[in-house]
Amino acid sequence: MRYRSLESLRGVAALIVVVHHHLLVFPVLFPTRTGLEGWPAWLTYTPLHLLWAGGESVLFFFLLSGFVLSLPSWRGEALDMVDFVVRRWWRVWVPFMVAVSLAALFAGRLGHEPVLGTSVWFENIWKEAHGSSFIQHVLMLGHMDEGLTQWAFLPVVWSLKWEMWMSLLLPVVLLLARQHTLLVLALCPLLLAAFHTLGGGDLAVTLLRYLAMFVLGAWLARKREPVAAWVGRWPTPVRGLALLGALLLIPVQWYGWQSDFSAQRRTLDDVLTLLGSATLIALALGWAGWRHWLERPPLLWLGRVSYSLYLYHTLVLTLVVRLGSERWPLPWLVLGSFLLTFPVAHLAHRWIEVPALARARRSTPPAAVQPA
Repeated sequence: MRYRSLESLRGVAALIVVVHHHLLVFPVLFPTRTGLEGWPAWLTYTPLHLLWAGGESVLFFFLLSGFVLSLPSWRGEALDMVDFVVRRWWRVWVPFMVAVSLAALFAGRLGHEPVLGTSVWFENIWKEAHGSSFIQHVLMLGHMDEGLTQWAFLPVVWSLKWEMWMSLLLPVVLLLARQHTLLVLALCPLLLAAFHTLGGGDLAVTLLRYLAMFVLGAWLARKREPVAAWVGRWPTPVRGLALLGALLLIPVQWYGWQSDFSAQRRTLDDVLTLLGSATLIALALGWAGWRHWLERPPLLWLGRVSYSLYLYHTLVLTLVVRLGSERWPLPWLVLGSFLLTFPVAHLAHRWIEVPALARARRSTPPAAVQPA
């Protein structure tokens, strides 16, 4: 059984990431700082930040990956790690490398000279576009998720390093998600607290953060039927309030924003963002009205092309702004890039993702292939 409403949620999250990066081009919104006034303050420090909560959307992706990748095991299918890794290689790595290679070619051709009126975030794109960075991206290792290297080609693909690492750790995820509910719900915040207390940078420490998200997603998948039944018993007003609460929780880190949060505050922010994200999934499982709304054709299309949308939007943005900076004002370039991103994602999905998925099906037993 495919959960089409969850695919739509993934598409909406990808759309939010697209909006996020298009807004980061403007210096007034990056780097984030205190003392903003007017519309930048409303857009940054209030629940309106949900509309461009890119970092929070990535956390949702990890939670949803844990849900989707664990489903076959909860349905009783044996986990063949060789077949699984082959499928993930075709599903994640191949489209990723096509996009990174295209970005590397354009970076070599256009360079990384500053564009007048753009933010530091935009200026950092392609600064480290050299051979060493490319090799790190090929291997999904090294510092592709840190410093300027994460902007070397596509500023979004740092997350795919952890997506692949967590895929390799799926047996561990399944083992932890099989534990008693109270243990799982206590373990996830503890893993997040350990990460934020110890600090990132070390592979094993950073994995703790994403392990918490995958385990919570896998636990939700394991408990999907009782969770759906539980939500189904709620009165409609309660479901509506739960939906509103989830949407308010997801961008919680921006309420009372500071330039440097304590480890406790960062842990709490992660926990509340994941709680809001998990609530959206639970409502999609058990609330027919929410599920039917998510299964509208435009949202289903957005879900289908979400990976290509995620991969290509910063490449489109960088090209449009660099090529058009001497002809058109920056806001018009950003708007044009936003509109162009969708047909590009459609074509990339059709020409790259679909053939890669077809190749994955030919490489593994048909019953084992699950979209993710």
